[in-house]
Amino acid sequence: MGGISWQGDRFAEYRDTGPRAGTASSDRPQLTDSQAAGQETVDWLGAWTPTAS
Repeated sequence: MGGISWQGDRFAEYRDTGPRAGTASSDRPQLTDSQAAGQETVDWLGAWTPTAS
């Protein structure tokens, strides 16, 4: 991550599953269902629309 701590940003997991999935802790913040329901793509991408090249 180029030396930038995830703790200073807004990273969180939501319904993470699989062999490396962890439980909620101060090092692995988890979104609740209600928090995730309030997230919209535009909140993260703004007006940017990725395209395949």
